[in-house]
Amino acid sequence: MGKKDILTKQYLAQDDVFADAFNYYFFDGEEVIKPGELKEQDAAELAVIDKMNKVFTSQKMRDVLKICNIKRSKYATMVLLGIEGQTNIHYAMPVRDYLYDALNYASQVENIRKQHEDNKDLSGDERISGFSRDDHILPVITLCICFDKKKWDAPRSLFDMFGDMDPRIAKYVDDYRLNLITPDEIEDFKKFSSELGKVMEIIHISDDSEKLHDIIMSGSDELKVKTVEMINMFAGTRISTDNAKGGQVMVSKAWKELVDAEREIGREEGWEEGISEGGDMLAKLLKILVPGSIEFDKALNATGKERMKLYKKYGILD
Repeated sequence: MGKKDILTKQYLAQDDVFADAFNYYFFDGEEVIKPGELKEQDAAELAVIDKMNKVFTSQKMRDVLKICNIKRSKYATMVLLGIEGQTNIHYAMPVRDYLYDALNYASQVENIRKQHEDNKDLSGDERISGFSRDDHILPVITLCICFDKKKWDAPRSLFDMFGDMDPRIAKYVDDYRLNLITPDEIEDFKKFSSELGKVMEIIHISDDSEKLHDIIMSGSDELKVKTVEMINMFAGTRISTDNAKGGQVMVSKAWKELVDAEREIGREEGWEEGISEGGDMLAKLLKILVPGSIEFDKALNATGKERMKLYKKYGILD
C-alpha cells in the first residue's frame, strides 16, 4: 500500500470525517449520523471465502467499515457503512464495491450459520441452510470517495460496464450503482461539517493559484495535521506542519511563511537570469504567481517553450 493510500485510509477512518461523508451523501449535510455512535468493524470480508482464496488474492481489502444505528424521524436502521478511498479514478469501481458488499453479506450469513451450529437449534431445511426464516442480515452500503481533481469519467454502475445488451435480457440482470463523492461534482462545500469539506474544496480549485491563495488565507485558521497532509498530498501544496501545536496547524501563518520564502527564491531566480530579457520575464511571472501553487512550481521548472506559454497566458508577452 502506497503513501497516498495509507494517508487516505487513516484520514477517512476518523469518526468525524466518516460520519460527515455519509451525512453529506445521504442527508444533504444534515448531521443525522453521530461520530460517537459509530463502531469500527473488521473490514476483511475475504475471511469468508478461504476455499476460494486464490481467486481473490489480488483483491484489496475495503478501507474502512463501521456499524451504525441511523435514527431519523420514525425510522431506526442498523446498517454497515463502508468507505473506499480512491486516490485516482478507477474504471472498474462498480465491480470492486459490489464484491465488497457481496462478501460482507456472505460473511454475515456464515457467522449466523456458525452460531446456529454451536447452539444446535435448527432442524430440517433451516439446518441445511444454516439460516432460519427468522434470521436477518444488516444492509451494507459502500461509499467511494475519490480525491482526484479530474472529472470522474469512469462507470457509475454495472450497467455502464456492459456493452450492448438485448433489453429482454437486461431486465433479468441486477444492476449495482456506485455511491460516489468526488471534488469536481460538489456544489456546496459548506454542507460538510468536518474538515473533509476543506480538503475537497482545495483539491477542486488547486489549479487556480488566486483562488487557492484566497481560500487558504480566508478560511479556518487552524486545521488538523492530517487534514493539511491530505491537502498537501492531493492539491500539490507544501504547507508546513513543523510548528503544529496540539495536532493543529496555523494554516494562514504557515502559508504566508511559504509564500515569503518562495518569493525570495523567485527573486533570486529572476536575478540570476536578469541579465537577459528572459530573466526579466521570469521575474515578472514569479511575482504574479502564488508561491507554492502548481503554476509557480511549473514556472520554475519549465522549459523555454513552456515558459513562453505562461508569459502569454499572464500577459507578459502578447
